[in-house]
Amino acid sequence: MRGFQPKHFSFNVDGGRCDTCKGEGEQVVEMQFLADVHLVCESCGGKRFKEEVLEVKCNAKSIYDILELSVDEAIDFFSASDGANIAKAIQPLSDVGLGYVKLGQSSNTLSGGEAQRVKLASFLGKGRANNKILFIFDEPTTGLHFHDIKNYLLLLMH
Repeated sequence: MRGFQPKHFSFNVDGGRCDTCKGEGEQVVEMQFLADVHLVCESCGGKRFKEEVLEVKCNAKSIYDILELSVDEAIDFFSASDGANIAKAIQPLSDVGLGYVKLGQSSNTLSGGEAQRVKLASFLGKGRANNKILFIFDEPTTGLHFHDIKNYLLLLMH
């Protein structure tokens, strides 16, 4: 109804992101001899989007509210509504043990292991293709709890 396009719901490009903080949610004040100071953006209150975009709701949640959901919370949220395709698309993230990660979490805040699991989830999410893919894992269970190892093995066997 408002003529919004997908870009309006991304804080990576102009359109719907806050013009003041460029979708960062904060402004950085550079201090010459001290650590930089990070202040919540006064325009968007740290929500990263313009007010007119935040007014758009999906089952009473704005894009900000949805991006604040963890992967597991988002699966529940979209499964309970007409978003079954969305829930199915993000299910591999939960399957690899990343259900606690927020949908809007910046990739540069992920650990090396989390980043590897995101990459694995992207391959798993593509489904069974005609082209075969060979994965070579070098000590994939190092540092994992026994419960996580069990889940990991079950995931790889399917």
